[in-house]
Amino acid sequence: MNYQDAIAEINLALPSCREEFKETYKANNSFVVISTFTRQIRNAIQDQNQKNLTNALQKMNELYDKGDTALKNAIENVFIYALDSMTFSCGIERRTLVFSQLSSGLNSKYLQQVYKTGL
Repeated sequence: MNYQDAIAEINLALPSCREEFKETYKANNSFVVISTFTRQIRNAIQDQNQKNLTNALQKMNELYDKGDTALKNAIENVFIYALDSMTFSCGIERRTLVFSQLSSGLNSKYLQQVYKTGL
């Protein structure tokens, strides 16, 4: 799955992303797609919209599992990197919900990033 397939999949999971992705088509870049999707997930966390949050996190898991190398790199370097800042100000229940929805692969990447030596 490449970034164009990812856009179509994200639009199915979160139809509210369609307008924002019209500009992303011009970018031709997995990092822009994942940045846009990460912003939508951040909004769902802040708005406490559990349905959209759950759908978005499940779609992120699917994109990571089925994505090409560029998409996986974008997820690891944009979404995983932003997880702490997205969940920092929310309560323990919401933080637990977010991390419980992540696949084992994404959880593993998150832990690797958090516990890298030298940070």
